[in-house]
Amino acid sequence: MSASPSVIQVLTEETVNQIAAGEVVERPASIVKELIENALDAGATTITVDIKSSKKEISRIRITDDGIGIHASEVVLAFTPHATSKIKVADDLFSCLTLGFRGEALASIAAIAYVTIVTRHRDEPVGTRMIISSGEVLEQGETGAPVGTTLTIEEIFFTTPARRKFLRSLATELSRISGVVEVFSLLYPKVTFRYILNGQEKSASYGGSTLGEVLRAIRPDEAGRMVPLTWEEGGISIEGFTSHPSLTRQTAARILIAVNGRIITSSRIVNAIRAGYGTLIPTHSYPAAVLKISLDPARVDANIHPTKREIRISEESDFLRVISSAVRGNLQQIDLSHSAGSDKKDQELIPGLSSPDFKDLQQSVKPGKPPGSFVYPPLQTTAERVCEATLAGYRTTARQLRQTRLVMDGSDDIADSRFPSLTYIGQVAATYLLASNDCGDLVLIDQHAAHERVRYDQLKRQQAEGTLSQELIVPVILTITPSEAHVLSELRPHLEEEGFHIEQFGKDSWCIRSVPVVLGRCEDPEAIREIITSTLGKGQDSRLHESVSRLVACRGAVKAGVILTPEQGEELIMQLSRTSEPYTCPHGRPTMVSFSRTRLEELFMRR
Repeated sequence: MSASPSVIQVLTEETVNQIAAGEVVERPASIVKELIENALDAGATTITVDIKSSKKEISRIRITDDGIGIHASEVVLAFTPHATSKIKVADDLFSCLTLGFRGEALASIAAIAYVTIVTRHRDEPVGTRMIISSGEVLEQGETGAPVGTTLTIEEIFFTTPARRKFLRSLATELSRISGVVEVFSLLYPKVTFRYILNGQEKSASYGGSTLGEVLRAIRPDEAGRMVPLTWEEGGISIEGFTSHPSLTRQTAARILIAVNGRIITSSRIVNAIRAGYGTLIPTHSYPAAVLKISLDPARVDANIHPTKREIRISEESDFLRVISSAVRGNLQQIDLSHSAGSDKKDQELIPGLSSPDFKDLQQSVKPGKPPGSFVYPPLQTTAERVCEATLAGYRTTARQLRQTRLVMDGSDDIADSRFPSLTYIGQVAATYLLASNDCGDLVLIDQHAAHERVRYDQLKRQQAEGTLSQELIVPVILTITPSEAHVLSELRPHLEEEGFHIEQFGKDSWCIRSVPVVLGRCEDPEAIREIITSTLGKGQDSRLHESVSRLVACRGAVKAGVILTPEQGEELIMQLSRTSEPYTCPHGRPTMVSFSRTRLEELFMRR
């Protein structure tokens, strides 16, 4: 019978190094990131990333910089685990402003690949060349070299073939490397970055540039709608760009954050940036941003993960509040209207057409339609084409506008100074109001989105003063499932804060006796049922309060398809001008879109 194996054993140094290397070097892009950070810490002004690929994989990474270089006597030491020149004792972490400090990068890279280093310190007449792999020096000697360091990484992950097996496609890995170079180019515009792939220069930024210049070169599709941001508050300095509300993305991939020069990922900071936009952008979308944040390093703990991508910040709630305030304050200084013209050449009017011309528009109205496109049916009757309001529709709209006007008249609100002076023209498709400004631009206003914004602001004002409720003449009975009833019993306090009064009415039924005053004289029980049932799926969501407010505002607003009289159209525009954010509805959709006079003249070939 064989002896039982030892349960606890000490791992070999080689195994420990490979495990540690797996934490630091996740993929080839990780190598590029770590070596660029080392070059920046060494004071480099020019950094070249040279990649070679073959047989559907990356075969070589070469990073060259003109930094201070490494002393010949310290080259071997630089590849020893936890050897660093950035800190000496643990307390130094609280004042460390360098990108690296753990002393793991070079050792981790050498543990999984063949590394050739050629370096020359600025105080030495000749350079040093060394080849190292798996912690073993294979070759070392003097060589002629310029001041700086060149690191060549080959046979990546040859000691950990499992890691190599889980790499993505060559195109994906190259895309990640290109993304790393792009990020550093944006964060360090004073440094020249060159990216070379198989002997061809793919991108280059030139030292001495501003962030705006690099942004225009790297992200030309976004640069025209990026707003410069400079903010200082409470010892926190923020510099960079955030996007105009008309530019949003479905993910947070276009949000780049650096804290004290270090690239980080933080959902909390992303949410703080998103919160700064409030209702200016749709709920499930994200802005684009490049923000460089500086604060006392004693408040930042970057020693959480070997890649240093995550940080902790003391007094984080105050820190996040400053970020939201900076974004919100910056947006309040700009024109938030959405333009439909080609004056902003980077704005897409139609997906796939970045700058449509007259020929594109001619093709779009030719008989027939391409597969998968949508065509609105023509209006059916003469009355609909003339857009005459019915008596019942007129009364409903008049009551809705009167409800919001009474609150507006009782406040000290004045028109937003950025809101253009508009002259009402008419209505299109019983959905959009037409108006013109003093410059002759044509402005289309979504009547439902506009009144939804008015309703939302009214509701928020009432909530600040103490939510007002109105009792229903005929209570609404809501029948729900037992599981929904359990959720509703938990949500009752939140719904009552919004102005709903709900009581249990039998086994599976609930009685709604009061609703928020902002709904006006709500004659449709289905509208109330929809608001209540829509909240049940959210549970104890932290955004429940806001979701209910938006639903209430939506259900009480003038609907699309309702014909307005000229007086009602003018009234709606006036009320919109006195709201806090007149350019978007509470869900972030634009309330108005403008066609500049220049664009109109282009369409009619007058210029």
